[in-house]
Amino acid sequence: MDEDWIIEGITLWYKATSWEKPRRVAVIRKAQVIQNDQSCLLLDTDWQYEAIVTNLVWEPIDLWRFYNQRCCMENYIKEAKRGFSIDRIATSNFEANEIDLLVKLLTYNLYERFKRDCCDPIHQGYSIARFRLEFFHCAATLIRHSRQIILKLAKDFANRYAWKQIETRIALLE
Repeated sequence: MDEDWIIEGITLWYKATSWEKPRRVAVIRKAQVIQNDQSCLLLDTDWQYEAIVTNLVWEPIDLWRFYNQRCCMENYIKEAKRGFSIDRIATSNFEANEIDLLVKLLTYNLYERFKRDCCDPIHQGYSIARFRLEFFHCAATLIRHSRQIILKLAKDFANRYAWKQIETRIALLE
């Protein structure tokens, strides 16, 4: 049992029609625990089911915990591809492409750290595409005066308050 859930699992061997050989499948079922003084009868409709095809010889619950830790990795890779073009090959030179990829991954990691350290919780889930749309696609003027560079945002910029908060937090990082 994990906190508010009852979690049970079994393993079985299954061969889909398109597979050459049978594979090990861990089937997990979980139901949310209702906290009250009375015993609760769980119906078939109360359970949620998950199936994990694996070559690991672990207990079903351990497999479920292991794979649930990795569940967001595909989303991170997709964000890096869409937002930072890590799937684009810049040149025919291997070393140049390696440096290009490393710079893009560094940029991605800096963006994630920036969101965590400088943005409100509501903006921390933004993809880079949404962040660009919300904060960078706005009318502004860059002014140089007295050896200073000043960014003047449009008066009707919808995210002005959030921008100023981010700007203040960045200044505090120095």
